[in-house]
Amino acid sequence: MSHRIVIAEDEADIRTNLARLLTLEDYEVWAAPNGREALQLVRQHLPDIVLSDVMMPEMSGHQLVRALRADPLTAHIPTVLLTAKADRSDVREGMNLGADDYLTKPFQRDELLDCIRAQLDKAATLQFAARQLASQAHQMAHFDAVTSLPNRSHLLLLLSQALREQKGQGPALWVVGLDSLPQMAQIMGVGLLDDAIRQMAQRLTLLANASEHLAESRHTVARLGEDRLVLLVPSWSPGRPLDVLALALLDAMSAPITLEGQEQFPVVSIGACALAMDGERPDAMLARLDIALSAARARSAQRMVVHEPSSTSDLSASFRLHNDLHHAVEREELRAFFQPQVMAHDSSLIGFEALMRWRHSELGLVSPVRFIPIAEDNGQIVPMGAWVLREACRQAVQWQAHLPADATPLRVAVNLSLRQFSDPYLLQHVRSTLDSTGLNPTQLELEITESTAMLDLQHTLDVLKQLKALGLKLAIDDFGTGYSSLAYLKRFPLDVLKVDQSFVRQLCTNREDQAIAGAVINLAHSLGLDVIAEGVETEDQHRLLHAMGCDQIQGYLHGKPMSAEDVAPWLINRKTNPDAVNRCVEGAR
Repeated sequence: MSHRIVIAEDEADIRTNLARLLTLEDYEVWAAPNGREALQLVRQHLPDIVLSDVMMPEMSGHQLVRALRADPLTAHIPTVLLTAKADRSDVREGMNLGADDYLTKPFQRDELLDCIRAQLDKAATLQFAARQLASQAHQMAHFDAVTSLPNRSHLLLLLSQALREQKGQGPALWVVGLDSLPQMAQIMGVGLLDDAIRQMAQRLTLLANASEHLAESRHTVARLGEDRLVLLVPSWSPGRPLDVLALALLDAMSAPITLEGQEQFPVVSIGACALAMDGERPDAMLARLDIALSAARARSAQRMVVHEPSSTSDLSASFRLHNDLHHAVEREELRAFFQPQVMAHDSSLIGFEALMRWRHSELGLVSPVRFIPIAEDNGQIVPMGAWVLREACRQAVQWQAHLPADATPLRVAVNLSLRQFSDPYLLQHVRSTLDSTGLNPTQLELEITESTAMLDLQHTLDVLKQLKALGLKLAIDDFGTGYSSLAYLKRFPLDVLKVDQSFVRQLCTNREDQAIAGAVINLAHSLGLDVIAEGVETEDQHRLLHAMGCDQIQGYLHGKPMSAEDVAPWLINRKTNPDAVNRCVEGAR
């Protein structure tokens, strides 16, 4: 295919000779006597190159260049100016406007042809580069860089197509949650973590290709997010069970992978859903899938959940909480509640534990049992926990105004979630919170659960040492419910060990619980740790725990969780009405 050229030249002889010469060289040529007509020819034919005289009536060559560069359709077309002037400023003006080259009249035939070929080659190179960039941009926009699988955006396109083309059947989705990625990230570098994700993606692809459940079905494996892989089957018969394949995936995806010659056992959860109703949007279907995965992750065994249309209302409510949690901090919907902690021997107040509450603007007070797992799963627990830490420290400073001048400062205990403890900015945030609130670090106690501490022992040790260096106190919460390594427990720079309330609940009637609580107290004291028992509701429990050597008590017996506004009146009432305190003291004796 011959290249196309538009010529703009007001001198008829030159215009005719140029057109004849270039036609003989197998170019397709259109010629105009001025820039205005040449511009019309360019817009009509979109040539490969434009040759233009500079000095012309109606529209000069410079004006033509400006018009070509201003139009997206013609901005890329190479333009060569033909000028009889040798003035460099005139040439520079044309080049500044966007001309690609210039020839000074009179020029030789070979000089003209070489210039045209050079500009066409340059344009071809630029077009190739543009196509490459467009291809790379498409790859980046639609495919995951680590696994080369379709990403969420491309999956939505495929799901939309499946929903449009459904004929008595609809799409079905299975999501594989890679639950142990946060722990693996602490242990491995980025390269090894990416290798782990690639291995899991390849495994899912191979499983889908070999599955007897998908023998007659088209399918696509995609990466939905950082820790989620998805299997899409565009056409799935209504009523056909999803759980058989889901269980097969749960079993196969839990098999170990090999990284640097060592076996690593991934923790996975499976969520699944099929088309719930005609007209369902693809994003709504993915939302149901996400909620099913969250429900699976909340299970302690067989972490697999298939969403059923009948559960839409429950999942919709959970999804609303999932969405609204992203705005809970900015909408000032979070509340910090505080539960008293007292000494076991005399019930004297030593501080409070801060507890997070969420007062939704429309739903009212939402139970922590409902929103904490969702916040942990979607990552919002990190900013929410940061808010609670700031608020707890701020309140602890204010409490001192309601205490006698010689009173021991009250401490405040704040729980750190798994995601918070894994946050690389945790230390920085704790330090800045202490600085901004003015709280003495010795008045702050940070708690992590036993299960969190045991996930990555070296990481736990490193973080606890850094936090301890700030001067604050550290506690292990819910002790006795996990599988602690005593060797590491001795190495952790801890101050307090909290006995889980599950061992306190039936303490007065269950010998096994008494034995466990006694063993925990003795273990803590052997390590030089104080012991606090949670969930104490009766004087008998308080008295027995004190007799067993427990140092501190927390529970409804000494105070329910109360709002920050209620703490000051409670402190004043406690100071002016000590009868209730005295009863507990007598009981402890």
